[in-house]
Amino acid sequence: MTNREIAAILFNISTILSTQNGNPYRIRAYRQAARNLLRARHSVAERVAAGRPLGLPRLGKSLTAKISTLAQKDALPFYEALCDDLPEGERLLLRLNVRGLGPTIAARIHRDLGTIDTTSLRRAAATGTLQKVWGIGPKRTAAILDALGDTGVHQEQMQF
Repeated sequence: MTNREIAAILFNISTILSTQNGNPYRIRAYRQAARNLLRARHSVAERVAAGRPLGLPRLGKSLTAKISTLAQKDALPFYEALCDDLPEGERLLLRLNVRGLGPTIAARIHRDLGTIDTTSLRRAAATGTLQKVWGIGPKRTAAILDALGDTGVHQEQMQF
C-alpha cells in the first residue's frame, strides 16, 4: 500500500470514531498519523518490509502496529470491525476504496438515496441521481463506476 492509501484509511477511521463520539485524543492521533504519512518522503510499506522503524513522529505502539499491519497485509481488522457497524450501503461504498469517498460522503449517499447495493448504485450513477447528492460530481461518479467495474456507461448518460 502507498502512504496515501494508508493515510486515507486512517482518516476514515478517525471520521468513523468521531461519528461514534469516540475518544477525542484517539481521533486526533489517527488524524495526525495520517497527516504525517502524507508528509513522509519515504514509503512506509518499504520500511516495514525491510524491518526498519516507520520513521513517523509521535506514534504510539498500537497505532504503529496498525500502520505496519496495513502496510503488510493491505487490510486492518480494526477498520473492518468499524465498517461492520455501519449500514450496508455505507459499508459497500467504503469498500470500493474510491479516492475522496469517505464515511461522511458515504453516509450522505446512503441518507439521500436510501438502500444501496451495486445495482442501484450503478443505476443512480447512470441516471444522474447520484450527482444530486452534495459532494458528488462527474469525476467522483466516474470513479465510483470505475470501482464497480462498470465500463458500459457512456459519458452522455452520466450528464457531464
